[in-house]
Amino acid sequence: MKFLAISPGCIAKFGDCFVDCPRNDMKELLNGNPELLITVVGIGGCGCNTVNMLHENNLSEQVNLVAVNTDLAALNSIKVVNKILIGENLTNGYGAGSDPNIGFQAAQESEALLRSAIMDSDIVIITAGFGGGTGTGASPLVANIARELNINCLAIVTLPFESEGQMRMDYALQGIDDIKEPIHAYITLSNDLLLAGLGESVGLFSAFNQSNEVLKNLLVALVQMLNETGYVNVDKNDFATILSFEGESILGVGKADSEEEAFDALDQALNNPLVSIANIDTAKGIIFQLFCKSEPKLSTYNGLIDHIRTKVTNRSVLIVPGVTLDTNLSSEIEILIIGSGICSDTAQPIKDIVVEVEPQVIAQDIEPAEPAYLDDELSFINHGESMTDIPAITHNQ
Repeated sequence: MKFLAISPGCIAKFGDCFVDCPRNDMKELLNGNPELLITVVGIGGCGCNTVNMLHENNLSEQVNLVAVNTDLAALNSIKVVNKILIGENLTNGYGAGSDPNIGFQAAQESEALLRSAIMDSDIVIITAGFGGGTGTGASPLVANIARELNINCLAIVTLPFESEGQMRMDYALQGIDDIKEPIHAYITLSNDLLLAGLGESVGLFSAFNQSNEVLKNLLVALVQMLNETGYVNVDKNDFATILSFEGESILGVGKADSEEEAFDALDQALNNPLVSIANIDTAKGIIFQLFCKSEPKLSTYNGLIDHIRTKVTNRSVLIVPGVTLDTNLSSEIEILIIGSGICSDTAQPIKDIVVEVEPQVIAQDIEPAEPAYLDDELSFINHGESMTDIPAITHNQ
């Protein structure tokens, strides 16, 4: 097995983490749940930028971040410690040339490296931009490796702008078809919905910053839910159960500055400008995770769950609630919603969605203004049966 040195000292760091370092030692390097190892794999240019952003937001202290690319120059610009240049012999480090077939072959060439990078993980999260070569082509193979290793795997993929042309969109849609079978769940983020939500006058960099901010919020909330033990706890098996429901899915985050605005945060989580074409109405499984700075009222907690029920016609839906007290939250209330098992015929074509939103000015130190949100979306796979609601009480004290 060969590791390619892509930056000074990188070979040793990557090798130590994944090949020579036992699972328990790897977990000691992270500050999250010692019983849970989460690996986020960024694939291609977009995916690598995402894990780099997570690294800059100190998420590398809680999860294992891995950057994967066929482009050596792009990989060298990433600050993440663990990097894999795939397809070295095939591409010579010059990228996949926007060809998903090259991306797939590059991943095949470096399959042993990819397998080593995730093999001890409890949960793998793949993030990639679809429509190009590396992310579109390599992501399904990484998802397949995770399935072979019996690791719960979630993919978050970004669709290209319509203006990028039909070929890139066709590549992206084919990539989604390719990843559906091996993946447990996937989220699709639409750049066109982002543009609709922010207004056509938004600046290019501001639009991408907003896209990155939404993606970061989703990942941070998801990692926090899995890594931190709450008063009412959502554990790995709860997460796996929700991922098991087959059909379209949604995932969203909402925030509020007071408990009185908690229902606004819930509506934000259920409606997001980047994602969705799916509707929670027919969901079979839902995770409702409440993060709060101080103890919430019981009436607020029950009211939020009841509000979710009003959105779902499936009377046998499984709702798994979680509550975590975090005095370091940037807002008083934060809500994460994951819904799965949604009938695909409830999805609305992107071209038919109309969004009316005040244009936003995106600044690094300013919370983005709330647009009129569309549904957040995700897509999952399932074989579950009807279950009653059960609180996910903490398993590990």
